[in-house]
Amino acid sequence: MKRILALFMAVVLAVGFIPSAAFAAEGDSPMVITTVDKTTVKPGETVAVTYKLDHDLDAMTQLTIILRFDVSLFQFVSTNIDDSVWFDNPSVNNTSVSGNNGFVRLREYKNSNTDTIAAGTLCTMTFKALEEISNAQAALFYNNNTGLLKSSIKVNNTLYAVDGTGFANGVDDPITVAIIPSSSSITVPKVETGYSVSMGADQQVAAGQQVRIPVTVASGEKGITGFNAYDMTFTYDLAALTLNTKTGAAANLTVEDNNGTVRVRRYGDAVPLGEALALEFTAKATASSTVKLTNAKFDLDANSINFDAPDAAISDADTVVNANNFTVTLPDAFTSDETRLVPNGGSFTFKPVDSHYTYTFTVKMGDTVKECLTFGADDTYTIENISGNVEVTCTGKTPKQYDVTYKIDTDVEQDVTKGPEAVTYLNDYSFTVTPRAGYSYRVIYNVDNGDPFVHTVIAVPTANDDGTLTYTIPGKEIVGGVKIWISANTESGIPVVFTGNGVEDAASGNASSMGKNMPYYFTLNQRESCDYTVTAYYQPLSTPTASKRPATVRSLGNGKYVVEAVNYNDYLYGYARSWNLVVKVEKVSHSAEEVTVSKYLELNDKTMMLVTVKGTPEGGSAFTYYGNTMYKVEGYGTDRYAWLVIVDKGQTLTQEEAAAKVAISAADNVVTITLGFDVNMTGKVDVNDAQLVYDMYNGTYSDFTKVSVEKFLRADVNATKVVDHTDAVAIVNQFK
Repeated sequence: MKRILALFMAVVLAVGFIPSAAFAAEGDSPMVITTVDKTTVKPGETVAVTYKLDHDLDAMTQLTIILRFDVSLFQFVSTNIDDSVWFDNPSVNNTSVSGNNGFVRLREYKNSNTDTIAAGTLCTMTFKALEEISNAQAALFYNNNTGLLKSSIKVNNTLYAVDGTGFANGVDDPITVAIIPSSSSITVPKVETGYSVSMGADQQVAAGQQVRIPVTVASGEKGITGFNAYDMTFTYDLAALTLNTKTGAAANLTVEDNNGTVRVRRYGDAVPLGEALALEFTAKATASSTVKLTNAKFDLDANSINFDAPDAAISDADTVVNANNFTVTLPDAFTSDETRLVPNGGSFTFKPVDSHYTYTFTVKMGDTVKECLTFGADDTYTIENISGNVEVTCTGKTPKQYDVTYKIDTDVEQDVTKGPEAVTYLNDYSFTVTPRAGYSYRVIYNVDNGDPFVHTVIAVPTANDDGTLTYTIPGKEIVGGVKIWISANTESGIPVVFTGNGVEDAASGNASSMGKNMPYYFTLNQRESCDYTVTAYYQPLSTPTASKRPATVRSLGNGKYVVEAVNYNDYLYGYARSWNLVVKVEKVSHSAEEVTVSKYLELNDKTMMLVTVKGTPEGGSAFTYYGNTMYKVEGYGTDRYAWLVIVDKGQTLTQEEAAAKVAISAADNVVTITLGFDVNMTGKVDVNDAQLVYDMYNGTYSDFTKVSVEKFLRADVNATKVVDHTDAVAIVNQFK
């Protein structure tokens, strides 16, 4: 009995040591973990068995828990499910099945479940050790996995049973609780641990560098996941290394160094298998030495009751520390594919991050500056025969220069002013073209960047005020030899269309099209009495309603303008195959002394607004409103001009809006409206003139399709700037 009980207690101690995380399943697979609050009780005391879910679960539809126990040793007390989100109406059984075997069953089924079942406690069962027990006894608690009485969990229509996938503690992994009367004692047997220890990999360092050597422990025994205590002895070469690892009271770690023999001991809380210790040294000399593990003992706290810590197997005893190396320090602007740790007598190759400079260096090896650099292919530098720590210092850099070559067609050669024959890295390179009438130019270039398939770039010029074109290759692209090709552009150009109320001022000599990838120069015969606003955009020919592409217009002064060039392929061709350049010219007269806006006539669903201008246009010109020649109305005063605008009911026309549409344009004839009563312009005043006015102020006409602006203006026979019944009465009185 004692041997059996001892075995049970060993299992208890081993199971109690295993962290709960060891049973956690990956992904969405569930894991139900069974634990007890104590492994030793006295007769009459209780023990609580708790079921926990290792991680959150969705779509759990079934849970059956069947916990077996010895009814001759324990009595079932209660089940606490108050904190459970799962058990709504559980079935609880305390039944003796066969002999001393009893069980508690909790069972719940749900057709569907959309709630998230949180990780944590599912339920707790409480058992009481029988009062009459007088001898030390041990009882097993385990999840049933036989016949119809089987613990299980169903998640996402997958059933998990007590087979290692759903329950951490199954028939092969019971929990033992010992009942020990006050007068009883138990001898706990030794737990086999199967520990093995290995030193870290060999290391390459330089004198003065830090060395960290990990010591790792593993176990060949099933269920051993950690350790509590160890005692290890190492040896090292005092002439080559300085030990930095110190005693740590907080970690219950003791380090004793006796002339190169180091004993390290540790005890305390459980530590997972893996790295048990890291020895830290400083390499003192340019030499090779060995750190050797000569003895290792590891054990669990369970064995500390009755046993000494056993020897652990040493699978790898040595770590060689080779400090016969030297370090290389480079400036930030340089890099290397090689390790910065070089063996004595070795070499080291590095290269600049930016290879478009010529560099100068100093190389310090140990305490001496040496001339030991050799230049290799692909802008690499090599330091040979290294015999000390190396520090490279860059003392200067000079941007590289590259050749520039031209290929210019003979018919445009006279138009090209070449740039220099060489260009420096990061410096912009420019040349100019003086266009001839009827010519546009195709300019392309490439820069040899080492790519066998060098990209060809279409060059777009900057338009100068004097009409010349400047082509510039950005300095950041100058990473090799430059080749430039210049020829006449034989492709059809982009048609140019002028629009706006100032279109009449566009010079007749302006070109009707612009060359692709070229600027467009044009001239306006600007009037001194007007202010001009000039904008431009590209409009697709095939889809005129499509989105426009903006164009940049720059004034050169004295009525001269230029539309800046764009890269046709990049800026236009990707959106549409063919385009117009639309140049919009808007002008506003500053000869207008006064612009007024007033309500002239109310229509059914619209309002007619009267716009008047006071001023004296130059000879041969007239005031216009949005391109329409205004009428001179004598009844409104000297040098007064008028126009009518219809807006929607409830809308208005501000003075600022109206003034912006007033301009001065060339006009052969300005119509003057004198005071009179012939509204319908028949040459005779009669009742129909009164009738027309009556129809006007009663909203019969809502636009100018049947009745012209002039007739509406003539309807104001009493010059009040309003058309109403008084105008009709005045007409009747005139012929009566």
